[in-house]
Amino acid sequence: MEPRNLNRRDFLRVSGLTAGMALATACAGAAPAPAEPTPAPAEPTPVPAEPTATTVPTAEAAPVSKYSEAPSLAAKVAAGELPPVEERLPSDPMIVECLEEPGEYCGDFRRCNTNITDIADYNTQVRESLVRWDYRSGQLEVVPNLASSWDISDGGATYTFHLRKGVRWSDGEPFTADDILFWYEDIALNEELTPAFPSWLTVGGQPVVIEKIDDYTVAFKFARPYGILLEFICFSGSQFIVPKHYLSQFHPKYAESGALEKAVKEAKFEHWYELFANRNVCYTNPELPVLYAWVLETPADTGRLVAVRNPYYWKVDTNGKQLPYFERFVTELAQEGEVVLMKAIAGEVDFQYRHMGFANYSVLKENEDKGNYTVLEWVGGGHPCVYVNQSYPDLPLREILQTKEFRHALSYALDRESMRDLFFNGVGTPGNPPSRKTDYFWKEGFGQTAVEYSVDKANELLDQIGLDQRDGDGWRLRPDGQRLQLLLECYPSEMGSPAIDIFSQVAAYWRDVGIEAQAKEMERSLWSQRALGNECMMPSYSCSPVVWEVDPIWYVPYANSCYWAPAFGQWVASGGTSGEEPPEALKQLVEWYEELKSEPDRNKRLELGSKILEHHSEQVYMVGTVTIDITPTVAKNDLVNILKKAPADYRSLHEALTWLFQVWRRSA
Repeated sequence: MEPRNLNRRDFLRVSGLTAGMALATACAGAAPAPAEPTPAPAEPTPVPAEPTATTVPTAEAAPVSKYSEAPSLAAKVAAGELPPVEERLPSDPMIVECLEEPGEYCGDFRRCNTNITDIADYNTQVRESLVRWDYRSGQLEVVPNLASSWDISDGGATYTFHLRKGVRWSDGEPFTADDILFWYEDIALNEELTPAFPSWLTVGGQPVVIEKIDDYTVAFKFARPYGILLEFICFSGSQFIVPKHYLSQFHPKYAESGALEKAVKEAKFEHWYELFANRNVCYTNPELPVLYAWVLETPADTGRLVAVRNPYYWKVDTNGKQLPYFERFVTELAQEGEVVLMKAIAGEVDFQYRHMGFANYSVLKENEDKGNYTVLEWVGGGHPCVYVNQSYPDLPLREILQTKEFRHALSYALDRESMRDLFFNGVGTPGNPPSRKTDYFWKEGFGQTAVEYSVDKANELLDQIGLDQRDGDGWRLRPDGQRLQLLLECYPSEMGSPAIDIFSQVAAYWRDVGIEAQAKEMERSLWSQRALGNECMMPSYSCSPVVWEVDPIWYVPYANSCYWAPAFGQWVASGGTSGEEPPEALKQLVEWYEELKSEPDRNKRLELGSKILEHHSEQVYMVGTVTIDITPTVAKNDLVNILKKAPADYRSLHEALTWLFQVWRRSA
C-alpha cells in the first residue's frame, strides 16, 4: 500500500493534545452542583459511581411564585391556548443548577447529520428516563430524573421508583405509573411487538416483573439482585417511557378491531404491530407525545428535522425559568460527512462531534476564528481493530481463527509505531483492546499482549501451529492444503484516517508473514448485514467503549451483534434455540458477566469485570492498532453551559451528557 502522507503531525504535537479526562460539571435537582467546576483527578474514570445510599432524596421544589416561561409560551397562555406555567409544571419539578450560569431564552440549536439513521441521533440527544447520567465529578454518576427518588431492597433484587408527581406529556396528559405498566404488559410481554424480552431487564434467566404500587410509584422486581440496573436505565431506560393514552389506539388490546384494521391498511402496513412501531418513533412521528425538552414538528425524512419547545417540560433552572432555553432543536440533513464538516467550519453547527473526526482536527482548529467556534477535546475516539470471528462457518478456517497463537502472530506482525505516524500523526496508544484506561475495570498491562512488532515471532508462531507449508507463490497453506486467505471487511468511515487505508495496511503487514490478506470496503448496511449474519471472516471496525457493562457485546458473546463471535452470541441471546453453542471458554465469559450484572457489591463487580478484560487481553480476539483518545468537538463561542471535556461515547449518550436543556446562547 502506498504510504498516506499526512502533514498534521507537527501541528498536533505543538497543540499539546492529551488523552486525559478533565472535569466538567452537569447538574441535577437532587444534589446541586457547585457554581464553578472542581478540577478532576489526573485520570478520572468515566464510569458510574456507586450510590451512597439505597434511597436518594427527593429534589426540593422551586417556589411556584418564581416560575416563568419563554415568550412564545407566554403568548399562548395570554391567547388562551395553554394553561399557566404553574399548572403545566409538576409539584416537584427537577431544579437544574446550570453548569456555568442560568440563562436567557434564545432561538435555534443547530446540528447536522448525514442520513435518516444519523438524524435518529436526535433521540439520543433528547431522551429522558427515570434516572440519568451526570458528569460533575469527573465520573459518570447516576442522579434522579423522572424519578425523584428510589429505594433498593431485597438485597438488591427490588427497585422501587418514586415518580415526580404532576409531570405531563407534551400534549398535557399526565405521566404516571400506568405508562410504564403499559410498556411492560403490552409491549415488552407482547411477542408480536417484542419477540425477545430485553436482555438488560433479565437477571438469572428471569425477566423483570414490574408492578404498580400507586399512580406515582413502580417496583422493578428481579429473580436475583441486579447490581447495575441504574446504569442500564441511564443508557436504555428511555424505551419504557411511552405514552399509553396515545399508543393504545394502535394496540388490539385497547383499539376497536375494525378501526385498527382500517388504520393499518391506510398506513400501508400488513400487521398492527408494524403500525404501532412506526407510530412510536420520536423523530418521524410529530403526533407522538414525549417528555423531552423539544417536541418534533418537522420529521427527519423531510431532510430537516425541527423540534419545538415542549410547553409541558418538567425542569426549571434555579431562577424558576422553565427549560429549555432554546426555542427549537434543528438538525439539517447533509449528503455526506464532508458537507457536515464544511457546515461546522462555516459556523452553522452549534455543538457536535459526530462527523468532525480526529482526521479533521487541524482543519477545524485552523478555522476556529472563521466559524466563531472552539474545538473542544472530548475524550474518546476510535480504536481501529480487526475482529477475529470465532464462529466463522468455514470450520477448517474457524479452527485456525480459534487458535490463540495464530491471533498472537497476527498481532506481532503489526508495526503499530509506524501506523501511529502514518495514520495518527504520532498521537495515540499502540495496543489491542480491551477497553481503555478510563474504564474502571481496566488494569495495567491490559491490551499489551503480543504488541511488540516482531516478524520473527509472528513467523515462528505460525510455523509452530502447522502453517509452515507454502505454495509456489510463497503463501502459507492451511492444514487442508488450501491457501490461507484472510479478508478484512470495513465500511467507509474515518478513524483518524479512512478505515480502508488503515485496514489495507494491516493486511499488508500480514502478507509480509506469508498470509494472503486483503481489505475490502463496502456500503455500511451491507457490512452490518454480513457482520451480524456471521458471514464476515474479519469484521474490521472500532472498539472504544466505556461503561461497556451496559453494552456487553464488545467483550461477551451476548448477542449476534458481538462482531467477534456472532453465532455464539445469538445462541446465548436465544437461550440456545438458534445460533451455535459456544466453547467453554466463551461460556465462562457469559457466566462472569451474569455474575457481574447481578452482584450488588461494587468491589466484586470490579473483580468480575477485570476477569473478562484479562481474558480478552490474553486471548486477543480483537487485533488492535492504535487507540485515539481525542474526539474533536465543535462548540460555538456564544454557547453557555457546555462541558469542555467529557466522555465521547454512545453509552454515555454522546453530547447529551452536557444536558442540552440547560445550554443557551449569549447574545452579542
